[in-house]
Amino acid sequence: MKITKNRSGNYAVRFKTASGYTSKSLGTKSKAEAKHLVKEAKIEEIEAAAKIGALQRDAIASIVSDGDTKIQDVIAEWAKYKETLAHSSNTIFSQKLILQSFTSKYKITTISQITEGNIFEYINEVEGDITLGAREQRLSAIKSLVQYCVAKCYILSDPSKIAVIDKSKLSHKKKEKKKRKPFTEFEFHHIMKNAEHFHKHATALAWWTGMRLSDIARLEWDSIDFKAKTLTVHTKKSDARICLPLMDELIGGGELINVLADLKVSDNTYCFPEQRELDTDPSRRSTLSVYYGRMLSRLGIEGKSFHSLRHSFVSRCRKHGKNLEDIALWVGHSSEETTKIYDHRDPKA
Repeated sequence: MKITKNRSGNYAVRFKTASGYTSKSLGTKSKAEAKHLVKEAKIEEIEAAAKIGALQRDAIASIVSDGDTKIQDVIAEWAKYKETLAHSSNTIFSQKLILQSFTSKYKITTISQITEGNIFEYINEVEGDITLGAREQRLSAIKSLVQYCVAKCYILSDPSKIAVIDKSKLSHKKKEKKKRKPFTEFEFHHIMKNAEHFHKHATALAWWTGMRLSDIARLEWDSIDFKAKTLTVHTKKSDARICLPLMDELIGGGELINVLADLKVSDNTYCFPEQRELDTDPSRRSTLSVYYGRMLSRLGIEGKSFHSLRHSFVSRCRKHGKNLEDIALWVGHSSEETTKIYDHRDPKA
């Protein structure tokens, strides 16, 4: 048995089993923790048994998993691990819902009951209107969990390794990704005339800055510098720092300053404390977009969502000659290729 460090700085253990040598990542950069994980995983016992040919793969897995670790315990442990990596709480919550659905559907109570078969069946479920994107999310959640279990030596092999989505059985509609449509200027003014309170302010902020709904809900007073006429935000999704010049014509030419100055102070830190509370609760976060969608329906605007305002902003900037690199900085994209997706200008115009 040998503990080694890989290029990324994480420790791994190489040991002998009945079927030959194998190497498993321990998922830690601490040598002390790596030794502790090796001890917990009973690697020395496995190697000793392998030398006398006493164990086969299933028996080794039984020792490693310490009698079949309960799936709910593993999911809870995995979620805490994802939190330490600063993964989005919303992503973790969504993936937990997928895992709960998967384990419930196949009555999985222990980690060893996850198989290549039930993974393949779940991600390629025939019933229901499940899009390609939703199937990819299912596979991503399951992969994340089982890879964590392999790293922790709860199981020896990854049953999701060869799982693939069978696209041949998907209809054209299910393969197509949902296309976003930007708001027109008429629709923007229609919303501003009829919306109230948060919806009105949020619409103005997104139209003139391209900010996401979550970033607006979490907006802090310290982000607004009326003297310098700038708005500085660290985005929730990628923690990118964006600094927007509020006097720029593409960012309202001063109009947004009036919107921000019109905000009522009900909290010392946050501009929208009620919406911020909703956004920080993964189980209630979706209500923000749901309420906005209902407002759009009342106003007769169909096929669009709050995120369409982000598309409107990028399209308008491109229409007025702003280059993709600068727009990417304004909206917090790490790649100009991502920003290009938001450009809906008519190429013939």
